[in-house]
Amino acid sequence: MMNTTKIIILLCFLSLLATACFKEPNYADTPAIAFESIRNVPINNGSDSVIITIAYQDGDGDMGLSSTDTMPPFQRLVSGQPNQFYNNYFLNIYKKVRGSYVPVRFVEPSFTLNGRYPRLNGSRKSAIEGTLKYSFVFFYVFSNAYTPSISRNDTVKFDVQVVDRALNKSNIVETQEIIIGR
Repeated sequence: MMNTTKIIILLCFLSLLATACFKEPNYADTPAIAFESIRNVPINNGSDSVIITIAYQDGDGDMGLSSTDTMPPFQRLVSGQPNQFYNNYFLNIYKKVRGSYVPVRFVEPSFTLNGRYPRLNGSRKSAIEGTLKYSFVFFYVFSNAYTPSISRNDTVKFDVQVVDRALNKSNIVETQEIIIGR
């Protein structure tokens, strides 16, 4: 009986010691991101599934939006125009043309590759860090939807930026290049 009591006391002491040694990281409240990886998987219908992984840090943990985050400042439209902050993950695409990268624009201005990622910390206010995977389908079969056009075997790369619920914009990171349709 005495040995069990000693073991319980020792375990309690060790757990207190372990939690007392843990110090919450001191990150800025503005998200910081770093490029981790990019890969594309060709799909048979003239498109690729593109997966971008970034590492993130945020001092107050207010990253991500839930499906119910649709009130200002996250509503879809503002005065009838698309609201930039309806999304929280922003992508720009660049195509390699004669050895240099040029920005790619969509012919239809309302179309983007931007999107939403879910809440990463619930409603707690504490520092967070981790990795975030963002995937989307990139249709190169509609090459005339882009200026300049993008076709199979073209080389592209992306710029990535995220925003938190306080509308703090992260730094911008650049992905490695990928070859579309391969």
